[in-house]
Amino acid sequence: MFFSNQLLFSEHTLNQIHIYAGRWLDFLMVAFTHCGDEIFYILLIPFLFWCVNKRLATIVGLSFLFSTVFNDIVKFAFNNPRPNPLNLAEGIARLNSVYCPPSSPGFPSGHAQNAVVFWGLLAYTIRHRLFSIFAVFMIVAISYSRLYLGVHFFGDVAGGIIIGCMVFTCAVLLIPYFDRLWNLQLLSAITIFVIIPVALAIAFPDDATVKSLGVFSGFSIGLIGSKNRFGEPSFKLVPALINYFIGIIVLLLLKEGIKIILPSAAYADFIRYWIIGGWISFGAPFTFNHVPYLSKIYR
Repeated sequence: MFFSNQLLFSEHTLNQIHIYAGRWLDFLMVAFTHCGDEIFYILLIPFLFWCVNKRLATIVGLSFLFSTVFNDIVKFAFNNPRPNPLNLAEGIARLNSVYCPPSSPGFPSGHAQNAVVFWGLLAYTIRHRLFSIFAVFMIVAISYSRLYLGVHFFGDVAGGIIIGCMVFTCAVLLIPYFDRLWNLQLLSAITIFVIIPVALAIAFPDDATVKSLGVFSGFSIGLIGSKNRFGEPSFKLVPALINYFIGIIVLLLLKEGIKIILPSAAYADFIRYWIIGGWISFGAPFTFNHVPYLSKIYR
């Protein structure tokens, strides 16, 4: 059986491939693993959308959200456990106890899968040799950090990379049809961007799935509402940084503030992240375009 393979799913493999080089490497691996956390993408994708290129950010962002939802569904379908710290070497067990998420299945690694999708699509769309090398480095570093911290088996990370490559390939094949997606009839748009995400959130009420579906729905509806209303950003350092700072402050206030108002429930998380998605694609650009100085970055 696949999950009984001792090379792919044993703590012995993690003990063998771990590099013992001191606390500085622990710190570096933790930094790389944080580059695959939710908050990292929450901060970076809006920057790309508000300050760099909306089309690029939308392709990468929606693919990333789909990858997150798909990863969560596969995780709970297989429900394979993560490494047992009792079977890990002392140094790895210490890291596992700090950084391993409680009660979360291990296969496939979301960090590895999402890194392939996010950095792979950025490299594919930007098409610059140095950036492509950097993207590959980030994929490898984030993936290895999960093994180094002892929070995933080798098979989890390998599976995440393989599934990430599948999602990446599907996204690349669909890019030529991307622009047609925003010219749908009202009924089709509501079905794809509201009814289906809500149905999936009801069917898979896990925390990460619901949040990703909420952002996907709100972002998509906001993007349809903003179509041809706002210009394309043209990066100008000072206005861009001011826009980004204002946008992120509001985003974080929405993320934490609405949590106080709404009850602790899956549907409330969907609504909260729906509003966040709408702020990214519609609310923030609307604000920036109607403030004279902030509108300078738009062509």
